[in-house]
Amino acid sequence: MRKSASIASHRTDLAVAFGIALAGACAMAMVAIAVPGYAATKPAAAATAAPVMAEPAHVPVPAPTTTLDRIKSSGRIVLGYRTDAAPMSSRDASGKPAGYSVELCGKVADALKRDLALSALTVEWVVVGSGFAEVGAHRADLVCSADTVTLANREQASFSIPIFPGGVSALVRSNAPEQFRRTLEERPKPYQPLWRGTPPPTLDHRTYSALVGSETIEVLKSRIASMRLSANVAPVANYEAGVAAVAGGSTDVLFGERAQLLDAVQRSPAANQLTVLERNYTFAALALSLARNDDDFRLAVDRALMSVYADPQFGAIYAAWFGAPDASTVEFFRSVEVPKQ
Repeated sequence: MRKSASIASHRTDLAVAFGIALAGACAMAMVAIAVPGYAATKPAAAATAAPVMAEPAHVPVPAPTTTLDRIKSSGRIVLGYRTDAAPMSSRDASGKPAGYSVELCGKVADALKRDLALSALTVEWVVVGSGFAEVGAHRADLVCSADTVTLANREQASFSIPIFPGGVSALVRSNAPEQFRRTLEERPKPYQPLWRGTPPPTLDHRTYSALVGSETIEVLKSRIASMRLSANVAPVANYEAGVAAVAGGSTDVLFGERAQLLDAVQRSPAANQLTVLERNYTFAALALSLARNDDDFRLAVDRALMSVYADPQFGAIYAAWFGAPDASTVEFFRSVEVPKQ
């Protein structure tokens, strides 16, 4: 039975194949009749022509669309720095980028080599302007100048976790009267009204300084007037001049940006006679800047920074630029930690 069925099936297949061939032959004959000259010119070519294989279409490789894609594709990371933003970012005597945030960026690049398994990753440094055009146009992957994190700046760039507790602080002589220092360090208690009656006598009959033309000196003048202090205001041309004035006793306090105060003290021959108070009168977190809407790269940078902060050598990096960190600075870096889980 199986053999008979097989033979019957084979005959059916032959019949179908024969029918298809016959139908094709009839169709060709009809074409030859309907189109004069077709049969004379085409059949031989159709019978002998070899099939033509179409070449595969060239599909262009899509250009990298994210910072991590560009870094992996090119094997390099482009770091931007400013030449006039010491102690965060500047150019040293040999013409190379230098500064606290520049050094942190170097550590970030090392961490990216490890995390992305790019042992041959090269680092290219480029000078950038004061804005964020370079990261927006992808001419720099990361700007290492410690920009202030504000809502206005976040309209133009994204930022890493903070790398420094910026803001206005005060510099005094180390031997300044204890009561005077405590008054300057005193922070207003939360939910308690500030008494604006008789000002603390320790603040009277003092000389206060800040950089000429700065917002800080205008605020200083306003506060002295509102507190009705009998005090002098002595503007200074730069931080070096202000540090020298405090060390020499011609002014009692120099108010200014914390990073610049710490840096100027570090470079002063009278460093051991000077103290930057722990208190920040204003606060502005400083961070590395990168292009907006690139969360994967920002995550990679933050992860790299967290590994830098966890390294025991980070304390030495900070101290090299600003001196030993005080308790408030230590607490700041603890507060910006991002848990892994």
